[in-house]
Amino acid sequence: MAGVAEPSLKKLRNKMLFINLVSLSLVVAAAFSIIYINFYNRVHHEIDKQLSLIPRGVMENVLLSSRENSGMTATSSSTGISIIVNGEQRIPVDYSKSFVANIESDGSITIFSLLDLDDDTYIRAIEHVFKTGEWAGDLSIADRAWRFSLEQNTGVFVSYKYSIVFLDIEDRNIGLGVLAASLLLIGTVAIIAILLISLNLATRAIKPVEEGMVRQRRFIADASHELKTPLAVISANAEAASGAAREAEDPEMSHWIDNIADETTRMNGLIESLLVLAKAGEKQADKIRFDLVEAACEEADRVEAFLFEKDISFDIDARVSKDRSLFVLSDREKTQAIISALLENAVKYTPAKGRVTMTIGLESESSCFVSISNTGDIIPPGDIEHIFDRFFRSDTSRNSASGGHGIGLSIAREIAETLRGELKATSTPHADGGAVNTFTLFLSI
Repeated sequence: MAGVAEPSLKKLRNKMLFINLVSLSLVVAAAFSIIYINFYNRVHHEIDKQLSLIPRGVMENVLLSSRENSGMTATSSSTGISIIVNGEQRIPVDYSKSFVANIESDGSITIFSLLDLDDDTYIRAIEHVFKTGEWAGDLSIADRAWRFSLEQNTGVFVSYKYSIVFLDIEDRNIGLGVLAASLLLIGTVAIIAILLISLNLATRAIKPVEEGMVRQRRFIADASHELKTPLAVISANAEAASGAAREAEDPEMSHWIDNIADETTRMNGLIESLLVLAKAGEKQADKIRFDLVEAACEEADRVEAFLFEKDISFDIDARVSKDRSLFVLSDREKTQAIISALLENAVKYTPAKGRVTMTIGLESESSCFVSISNTGDIIPPGDIEHIFDRFFRSDTSRNSASGGHGIGLSIAREIAETLRGELKATSTPHADGGAVNTFTLFLSI
């Protein structure tokens, strides 16, 4: 398996990477959101504070100007609006990009402004405020963003009925936008850095596991090879002893020797399965384009004798094109090995006069499936979750009496992972106490 990463370990690494990336990204997003929200609230608090102080500054200027008889000049516009300009700019510098509109009880308007805006602009701003029906809000004047605050006079010391304060907040909005863009850029760079660091850490974390699995596979393969020789000797000696017992007409001795030969054969089959399992992920899939229906039917032909022996009905349901073909890009040999394992499993656990059905079709535009269903005993829900585990057998239907080792489905899953495919199992109970057990292989087209 040198140079070939385990598909299961890749999934584990990707899962670790995903969890780590999502967790840290949420932390970064939460931290940056708190920073932005805090700054946003401070900016808007300052805006509201300025809006509340501007009318006071205007009133102070009016009082000072009336006493000094200087600095305040009134101009009359064609619209009938009185525009008072404070030449001495006693309104604080921070509030210079603002103006105040006072609406008298008789409908006349007095505007206190330091800005070079035309009369129509002032009128549109005032009309906008009354159209909204809000006491505070935002609007656009002269292609800039403004915040307004409307107050109704309830006192007796001033003559106006309404006072509207307009404050330019364009620069603050730009500042908030720059902050948001900066945080987004920093966050993106941080997430990319986190991704690279997490990928490196996840790869290092699973490397010892991968090396351990490689050593395990090599040990299984080496041990299996070593066991084949003594088993071959035992089998040959058992066969010779069985022949001698038959010549000596000793049925009891022949029976015991036959048991030895049978168990030796069974042990040899287990070793062969272990070898297949050890080699399942040793090489990458050799992908070619082939007809999945044809490949599946070839495997069905190989189990025809076993089906006939147990009097099992067998059907093929090819839900494909009219010419009964479904071409896929995969490893034909490994795909057939999976189908063979599923068919053998179905035949093994189907009772006499039962039924096995093989269904082939499209799952979606990019994937297809081969499904093997058989009648038999129900597989408990708890066992379904472990049905593809090595050496696992259900206590009811998958017992040692069947002659299996609980490794065939594990081999099928190992091979499916090398093909980037997926194996699933379901067990649907029937009213008669039996069930239809279905094993499905999903492959990309």
